Amino acid sequence: EAEEEAEVEEEAAVEEEAAAEEDEAEEERKGDDDESPDGTAEESEEKAEEGNAEEDEDGAAKEEKALTELPKDFERPAYPPTEREREMLKLKKKIREIEDLEKKQAEGGKLLANQEAKLLKKEGLLEELAVVEASTEPHTVLWSATVHDFMNPLLGVQLSVDGRTDTMPLSAAHMRPPIQPDNLPEIQRRYRKGQEIKVRIMRGGQTCTEMSVDEEDFHYNTSQEIEAKLKEIKEKDDKIIMGELWESGEWSTEPFDSTVVAVKDQCAFVRVMGSREIRVSAADMPAKFTTRDPVSKVSKTNRSEIMEGLELQVYLRWDYRNERVIGSVR
Repeated sequence: EAEEEAEVEEEAAVEEEAAAEEDEAEEERKGDDDESPDGTAEESEEKAEEGNAEEDEDGAAKEEKALTELPKDFERPAYPPTEREREMLKLKKKIREIEDLEKKQAEGGKLLANQEAKLLKKEGLLEELAVVEASTEPHTVLWSATVHDFMNPLLGVQLSVDGRTDTMPLSAAHMRPPIQPDNLPEIQRRYRKGQEIKVRIMRGGQTCTEMSVDEEDFHYNTSQEIEAKLKEIKEKDDKIIMGELWESGEWSTEPFDSTVVAVKDQCAFVRVMGSREIRVSAADMPAKFTTRDPVSKVSKTNRSEIMEGLELQVYLRWDYRNERVIGSVR
């Protein structure tokens, strides 16, 4: 009996120890769950990063979808015929004239010698037409290009296009999507110098666009309206900058509204008239915007006072030495 009681007590002790171990393991599991509901902290971070990446991809995909998904039926603009289209029209006209002569001959009419000679050219004209019809329109070809510089006034960018010696303009009106005149600073947010992009050289061969042919047709009216407004901005800029300021060589009598777009050690750049960037030297700023270097004794910008986004009243003058407009804050 004593042995049986000892065995019972031993089994009970083992069961209590096992139960205690299970309780301890359960507590550990609960602790882990409290610290990281979905697993370890690292796994949670990885999942969060993956989620952010997926959101970025989804955002980019939605933006691309919005750009490329155009209505199936929309009114396309009427463009002047391209060189290829003009050549096709000329060939088709010649072929129709020959077919008229063939019909006349078939009805018993007599042809002159020069008319009979035309009949012999039909086969060659048909072959030539087939070649022209199969050729690619230059304005549909995609070209590799690099952003060379920003226009000033900021109406677009200048591109270095493969196979072209001179730079070519990409206007805000022909960007993808087009940028409205009241949002021209978006150009510098969307592009950077040295950026590689794909463009088409538009009809006429003088300007570029990032849009596809269908997108260009769909946004045609919008692009035309933007171009008209950009032309007004350019004309106003030319009148003030290259007219009044260049001719007088004096500081403007009235200040211009401006916004600081960049601050450097020796100067700041401001945007006036919504599109032109002007350099303002630290020497042409009031004392509160400057500080003096203790070693060189040269005036430098005080970045705690003058910063990006600050609105200022700026006077302008043409700098003949550097062939540019400069500004002064008083």
